[in-house]
Amino acid sequence: MSTALKIYAGKEAFAHIRQNGLKAHDIAMMLGASGGPKWLSLAAMDRYLLTNWFADRQQPLHLLGTSAGAWRLACYAQHDPLAALARFQEAYINQQYSLKPSPNEVASVCRSLLDEVLGEHGIQEIVQHPTMRYHTIATRCRGLASFDAKPLQLMGLAAAMGSNVLSRSAMRPWLQRTLFHHPERPPIAQFPQLPAQEVALTETNIKQALLATGAIPMVIAGVRGIEGARPGTYRDGGITDYQFDLPILPESGFVLYPHYFAQAPKPGWFDKKLQWRKPSEDHYRRTIMIAPSWEFAASLPGGRIPDLDDFYQYPDFTTRHQRWVTALAQCEQLADELADIDQKQRWDEVVEPLPW
Repeated sequence: MSTALKIYAGKEAFAHIRQNGLKAHDIAMMLGASGGPKWLSLAAMDRYLLTNWFADRQQPLHLLGTSAGAWRLACYAQHDPLAALARFQEAYINQQYSLKPSPNEVASVCRSLLDEVLGEHGIQEIVQHPTMRYHTIATRCRGLASFDAKPLQLMGLAAAMGSNVLSRSAMRPWLQRTLFHHPERPPIAQFPQLPAQEVALTETNIKQALLATGAIPMVIAGVRGIEGARPGTYRDGGITDYQFDLPILPESGFVLYPHYFAQAPKPGWFDKKLQWRKPSEDHYRRTIMIAPSWEFAASLPGGRIPDLDDFYQYPDFTTRHQRWVTALAQCEQLADELADIDQKQRWDEVVEPLPW
């Protein structure tokens, strides 16, 4: 039986797996959540999926990600996704900063990292890909939250955070969800609580959109002047859609969601500490989540998967790099277990209802 992986499914996906198992052609969409270095725990599984599930994909596959999850899925939408993923991994674990980097310094490193991810032709390949339909979300910050000056930005974000305690929709005066979508729109019928500005991705705005979705507040300078989008300051897509609570319900097929935690996702960035704030089970009725078990996560360096705290806890590059290299090697077990479940078609044995 699987020990490192947990497989969860919403009501309709669970019934399908118990009756039919799961095949690549059952998947209509993939999700990639925010989370900074957390994505490293999924790298080996990504390689398995790209090699064994999606290498010869003919039917459209929608890809929706925010922040690091958006950069990860941008690899899927390039003509050589394995090479793109390898570039992303190498560039990501080799990030180096001064002891107290400014938001502009971090933004500069991110631009260089993104250049590595995209390579020479990645921009054109993502926009024009015949089957991989790429989409990402960024947050248009308004009022004080739009300023890069930390005291003003902090006051604006604090106002949004306080409003969020009442309801996610109460953040509208400060935050606007912005969907940068493939010319073919994603299978999302509506955006509850926070309406979305919709902007088509082009070869001239995709790099800025990717930079914006990864622009962590207070850490990375915001992005302005995105072609086709409303004027303003754009920041991390995880502010509004950290781990997703959207009605992603394709009419045909299911949603595959490799996730970092064996627990209910948190809808937005400000929901992390709100124990009562959980996504709608109905929104997840066609979703399959694949996540490291808590026991496996506890076996990694530091007793957890890599995360943003590593930049502060281990500011020394050599120490942080070694911890991440070790974690990457151990996370190969996740891909091995996924391969065993998939190739032996044991999905019906290991699938569980959603963990909330």
